[in-house]
Amino acid sequence: MQQIVRDALLFVVAPLAILGGMTAWMLAAAKPDCVNTVQQELLSPDQRFKAVLFQRSCAAEPAVSSHISILVASGILPDGAGNLFAAVGAAEPAGLQVQWQQQDANQLQLTVSSKAQLQVLFADPVWSVNQQVTASYQLAGTGPATSAEPAETPQPAGSATPTK
Repeated sequence: MQQIVRDALLFVVAPLAILGGMTAWMLAAAKPDCVNTVQQELLSPDQRFKAVLFQRSCAAEPAVSSHISILVASGILPDGAGNLFAAVGAAEPAGLQVQWQQQDANQLQLTVSSKAQLQVLFADPVWSVNQQVTASYQLAGTGPATSAEPAETPQPAGSATPTK
């Protein structure tokens, strides 16, 4: 009888415990490190593109960040950073707003504005996918411009500060 119990533990319970552990490990590994939450989608005047304002929060970073991506109108926001603009902080407290303008038959411009002071990570003046889509930024402390200066990266003590 003891051998039957021992064999049952060895051949039934042990493999189930191993299988359960492997399943838990796989589920934990599948959990994304960052999560994108869409705040606003705005179609361009010609209905070909959309600007997506979203908040990105990552497990490895203590602060959330606000991002803007331009996509084709039917596109789905990929699981990554924005392709046009990013700043530290949530979109709502930062008061980020986006607005499309039709410049001419082929040229579109997205205006990004905020009354709050932002730590800009990047602000591209032209969408890399289509040079006919440009962006202008009216951010507190920077004034109207075609692009905003990215925040300076802190330098380690004793290192030289790069010149611009």
